[in-house]
Amino acid sequence: MKKLVLLLFLFSIAGQAQSNDKILHFGAGIATGAAGAFIAHEISGGNKWWSIAGAVGGSLMAGLAKEVIDKNKGGPWDNGDVVHTVAGGITVGIAIEIFSGRKKRKSSRSPDTVYNQTLLSPYPIQEPFPKLNSLSISQN
Repeated sequence: MKKLVLLLFLFSIAGQAQSNDKILHFGAGIATGAAGAFIAHEISGGNKWWSIAGAVGGSLMAGLAKEVIDKNKGGPWDNGDVVHTVAGGITVGIAIEIFSGRKKRKSSRSPDTVYNQTLLSPYPIQEPFPKLNSLSISQN
């Protein structure tokens, strides 16, 4: 239920737009934010904070690029357009993390978990020092 309320709150930002232009910027932020989140997710190996940062960064770059293009064509610079584009990126970044289906890990993990996972590795485990067998040691 908390996820649904949060998602509705995030998408209500789009409803606050005063013109069709702002809604289009919000939608562009969603599209570029999703692309940025995907790229960051792949590069970081699934780190959720990098995925959100990728979504925000992708939408910010798109919003700034669009305003630079508008400015070069003689139009005014509109910070509201950049804000709505980034809001779309923030929304999609958080929505992806909410609905990604990853379960939270319980804090009762034992420190041996990493070692036990290496036992399932297809590669042989080499110990740093060979074990000394009492039969192989000759006594003089």
